[in-house]
Amino acid sequence: MRRRSSLLLYLLLNIIVSAATTLAVLALWDHYHAPALAIPPQAPAQGSVPALVLTSTEPVPTLPPAGERVIEIVSVIGAGDLQQESVLLRRLGDGNLLMTGWKLSGEHHNTFIFPAQPELILYKGGAVEVLTRAGDNTATAVYWDRDAPAWRSGETLILTDAAGNERSRYQIP
Repeated sequence: MRRRSSLLLYLLLNIIVSAATTLAVLALWDHYHAPALAIPPQAPAQGSVPALVLTSTEPVPTLPPAGERVIEIVSVIGAGDLQQESVLLRRLGDGNLLMTGWKLSGEHHNTFIFPAQPELILYKGGAVEVLTRAGDNTATAVYWDRDAPAWRSGETLILTDAAGNERSRYQIP
């Protein structure tokens, strides 16, 4: 009987510690990954109080000069196989890099454009994988939702920023 009560006490303690840890991780995640909420200012109606403008305290990433190496195409995996095909990109340099509007294109006119939503920001040393197949985007992987492979062996891929400047080039082996 004593063993059963000590096991029950151990299980109860484990549940409490797990719940507290989960809540702490979620609170930290919310604190550091709060979405930017912006309400555009409007001209106040006569006799009314001006509209409240809420903005994020996180700095907006800016685009580095065109000649600066900021990102590289590290590898292309599984070219020609829809289920395996992916391109790995890695952030070089300092600061944050907003990927909205960037394009990954090949010689056969296949082009992946990084969407505005969800907003993808690469941090210093960060990486993202662009998968050709369908799937749900995550913090480290974006899905193109194609039903056929996009890349071929020997093809050259070019990554351009939102302004159209070439940022990286890679030839698939």
